[in-house]
Amino acid sequence: MGLNSQRTPKVDALARDGDVAGLVEAAQLTDVQTGRDGKAVDAGAPVREAAILSLARLGHRDASPVVTEALSDSSDRVWCAAIRALCEWGEALPLAEAMAWLPAQGSSRTLATSAITRLADPKSAVALATSLIHSSAQDGLWEEEAEIVAALCSTTRSTTTLDRVLELLVAALGDEDEGVASRAEDFVLWFGADAAPAVAEVVSLGSAPHRCVWILGQIGGAEALEPLIEALERYDARGRAEACAALGELRDPIAVNALLYATHDSDHVVRVKAAAALDRIGTAALLIGLSTLPGNQAPPKQPARAQNGNGAARQQRTASSTRARA
Repeated sequence: MGLNSQRTPKVDALARDGDVAGLVEAAQLTDVQTGRDGKAVDAGAPVREAAILSLARLGHRDASPVVTEALSDSSDRVWCAAIRALCEWGEALPLAEAMAWLPAQGSSRTLATSAITRLADPKSAVALATSLIHSSAQDGLWEEEAEIVAALCSTTRSTTTLDRVLELLVAALGDEDEGVASRAEDFVLWFGADAAPAVAEVVSLGSAPHRCVWILGQIGGAEALEPLIEALERYDARGRAEACAALGELRDPIAVNALLYATHDSDHVVRVKAAAALDRIGTAALLIGLSTLPGNQAPPKQPARAQNGNGAARQQRTASSTRARA
């Protein structure tokens, strides 16, 4: 924030005089004092809060940079004042970016989500999605915050915004930070079938294969089938085993041929997963799949070995950790 001040600014007087420069200076006041208990007390926070609210009431949007800077303040009350001002000025983007650090249980985060919803600016969707998966304020993904991103994507008839959000989330599946990759995984699953084409495209490129094939198995649908079958020939043993498990989740007879080949895989785990997948498909479906095979089959082929076998292993999950606030 700004320089220490020897005199506390009189915000009410500055506002009456329309002294924007004085209010901007007050909005940057730093006045840290030592309390009776020996702890530091931020005596400047009430002044910064009042100055920011006065700037909002006066409509001085040229002070927006200072107010935006206040979103990195140390005081929740100052954050709230900055959020109110930026909402009044219709600036959703800095609010979406601030969601990366606003505390999970603070009043400021609740106020920011309300402001973003009220402004309904689709341009803030990507920034909000980025903040939510990189958030240092919480360990999971809140359902109502994910819903805000979806709502922002639907405010325009164009699918461009949704495509950009999904592109961001799918790319984050391969993030080195396990927390980021995990939240991205939950987010992609939350979008469900809408995310299938984007995930399928990434699977074909070999990025974050273990997460992607698992997600496709959870999402299901026609978009998932072909990429998962191709994964049995593209990836390392871990990826092939994950693809077998995902195909078992889909239970589509079309996958029978590929899974039968996989039962002759060189890796024991892959063979076990392939057999389990065939068991999940069931006898009737298995017969349907076998009936589509030509009469003379070549010997089972060994899947090609992937070149990217050192990817991080995904921890098995039985359900998304996307949560709703209590």
